[in-house]
Amino acid sequence: MGRAPLPVWTRFLPAGRVVVREGDPGSSMFVILEGRVGVYREPAGAQARMVGQLSGGHFFGEMALMTKCPRTASVVTMERTVLRELSRTGLVLMGARHGLEAPVVEMRCRERLLEDALRSSPLLAALSPELWTQLGSALVPCSIGAGETLLTRGLPGEALYILLRGRCGVFHTHADGRVTPYPDMEEGAIFGEVSLLRGRLATATVKTLTPCTLLRLDRDVFRKFFWGQAEIRRALVSLGLERMHRTMDVIVNPSE
Repeated sequence: MGRAPLPVWTRFLPAGRVVVREGDPGSSMFVILEGRVGVYREPAGAQARMVGQLSGGHFFGEMALMTKCPRTASVVTMERTVLRELSRTGLVLMGARHGLEAPVVEMRCRERLLEDALRSSPLLAALSPELWTQLGSALVPCSIGAGETLLTRGLPGEALYILLRGRCGVFHTHADGRVTPYPDMEEGAIFGEVSLLRGRLATATVKTLTPCTLLRLDRDVFRKFFWGQAEIRRALVSLGLERMHRTMDVIVNPSE
């Protein structure tokens, strides 16, 4: 009996064709056999901008496939392009038959997520490459729908979060029931560091306002592997102090 057909499709596309769109769900990845594509990001409230180009031999779409998060960028063909599209099963079989192994794709997926985090956060970009490599291996990508609570004021925080895509709302609920909103957090924001560093209860409630893609560092992992790293502790303390000053400004001048 012959082999069953692989869950792989070859696509021949003209220039200007949108292959994947930012924010859409994704269940496949693509290998460029011929041609060239542009990668575009569309930050909230801003026009789409090109952040890179890919050509023959490169692949894309692996983050949505491996993490089950929405597409993190749009990809548009810049010329006539031939793509090979692979489902998750197709990736496994391609690895077994053609040498495109899933661990390689997983590693590249993580590298791209970390590149996004570095590009979004000046604080993280200031860390040494060695420390960032260690930290990157401990961060876990996650996709959260709109309206979900990530931190609740007065309860222990379980993790530090890096917001890669989407927007989160931050609220302070007073003893008399009044709610003070803080400025929304957008791409590049880091939060949850107070509980991570000091074991204190969360000082504000954080909820997702839109579907969000985040990197999560669990408290137990941080304490086990990074508690003794003075560089990252200094960075997080600096972040906490900056956040405290902004919070005080909002409380003292709520109308501004």
